[in-house]
Amino acid sequence: MTAGGPTAYDVAEHYDEPYFEDLADRYRRRNRFARTRIANVFSLLPDVRGRRLIDIGCGMGTFAIEAAERGAAAVGIDPAAAAVRTARRVAGGTSGVHFIRADAAALPLANGSTDVVLAADVTEHLDDDTLARILDESVRVLRPDGLLVLYTPEQSHLFERLRDHGVLLKPDPSHIGVRSATELAAAVRAVGLDVVALRHLPSHLPVWSVLERAFGRWVPLLRRRIGLVARRTGG
Repeated sequence: MTAGGPTAYDVAEHYDEPYFEDLADRYRRRNRFARTRIANVFSLLPDVRGRRLIDIGCGMGTFAIEAAERGAAAVGIDPAAAAVRTARRVAGGTSGVHFIRADAAALPLANGSTDVVLAADVTEHLDDDTLARILDESVRVLRPDGLLVLYTPEQSHLFERLRDHGVLLKPDPSHIGVRSATELAAAVRAVGLDVVALRHLPSHLPVWSVLERAFGRWVPLLRRRIGLVARRTGG
C-alpha cells in the first residue's frame, strides 16, 4: 500500500479464467464458503428491492445476481474480461442484472444515479491511491442518502498474520491492501462519507467461526472480516 509498492493494476493478471471459474463453481454448489459470504454481505445491505445496486469488482457476479434475485436493478462492474464472461454465464436468464467491463476508478455511470455501491472482497486488492479514486467515484455516483458497503479481510486476523509471514498459509500476491477496520474507515471518511456501521463478521470455517463470533470483539486475532456501511449525506 505504500508509495513505490505494487498497484492494483500490477496484480490484475492474477485474475484469470480459472480464478473466476473456481469462484463460480463454489457459488453454483453453494458450499459453506459461498453461503457464509453471501449471508455476511447481505447482513450489511439494506432491503435492495426496487433499488439500483452497483457491484464493483463483481468477479463472477455473486452479489449482482443475488441482489437482482431479491428485486434490485443490479449492475456488476469488473475490469477483467474473464470476470464479465463468467458472470454472464452464471447469471443465465436472471432478470434485472447486467455486467459491464470497466474500471471502478472511472465508473461509466451518471452522477447521483445509484442507491447502493457494494465492494465485496475488493479493497484488499487495492493500493491506497486506487482505493481513494474508487471511493471518490462511489461518492459521485451515489444519490443523497445512498450507501457504500465494503466487505474485506481484517488485517489483524490470525490468518492474515500467518500469510504475511509465510507461515502455514501461502501469501496471496494480489492482497496488496489488507487493512484494519480503523484504516478502512479513515479512507471512507476522507472522501466525505459518514460511517454508520462498522463490525466484524466470521469466516466460513466451523470451529473458527464460533470462536470469532464469541471472542472477536475482544481478540483482534479473531476478527476475520470487516463489514463497513457508509452513507452519503447532503446534496
